[in-house]
Amino acid sequence: MRTARIAWVLFLTVLKRRMAYRGDLILAGLDEVMRGLVALVMLQVYVSKTPNLHGWTQYELLFVLGFSMVPIGLFHTFCGNLYQLSNTYIIQGNLDRVLLRPYPTFLQICFDRIQVEDLSGVLLGLAVMVTAVANLPNFDMGAAHLALLVVLILSAFGVVVAVFMAFAATGFWFEDRVGMVPPVYNLMEFGRWPTGIYHPALKLLITCVIPFSFVAFYPAGFLVRGEDPWPALLTPLVALASLFVAGWLWRCGIRRYHSSGS
Repeated sequence: MRTARIAWVLFLTVLKRRMAYRGDLILAGLDEVMRGLVALVMLQVYVSKTPNLHGWTQYELLFVLGFSMVPIGLFHTFCGNLYQLSNTYIIQGNLDRVLLRPYPTFLQICFDRIQVEDLSGVLLGLAVMVTAVANLPNFDMGAAHLALLVVLILSAFGVVVAVFMAFAATGFWFEDRVGMVPPVYNLMEFGRWPTGIYHPALKLLITCVIPFSFVAFYPAGFLVRGEDPWPALLTPLVALASLFVAGWLWRCGIRRYHSSGS
């Protein structure tokens, strides 16, 4: 509870600081929206060339895309500072300051820079899902189904955090200014499409090794169609297992850290 209270205070502090420059905040939020709109345009291009992609219709794929925008937007908002771990914290030695404070290192790094403007991506994702549902007459709007939607979104967010926490932690062993996070981020696009269109090796990669399919396609696909529930219902367990592994890797990296040496 103490950790949660401090996290809330840190969030409010960052929010007040960002609200002091509202014009910059609005422009940065529009940038996140533009990236989401580009993804929507690309989806329309793909659908125009292949109206029925492995049996999936335009609005089913639109729902999957909107679903993926929510956990990714939450990650950008609360954990986007992981991109800076290798360069700013490990190589430049700023992790020393973090380690001196009696607060979890991972949360400190995340709350050093909360990107409130990226919540616009979450709102866009919700709007896209609502638009898709309006064109999917068989979508279940019951309370239990909507509650499952919330659970799966939070679980997908946990998967995203775990993946990038783990790959950011590799910077403790392989000191590089760019790190592994940006290259891995590009793989997330594969998780938005039906896994049946991929080569078995790629399907294995994004399902079992880097589980990006659990960020979008598996949970969102089940919510849309109600078919093959097991991959979707495993999403919370995948999130917990991934967070456990990522947390262990992070702690090993912290123990290995020996400052910048400068």
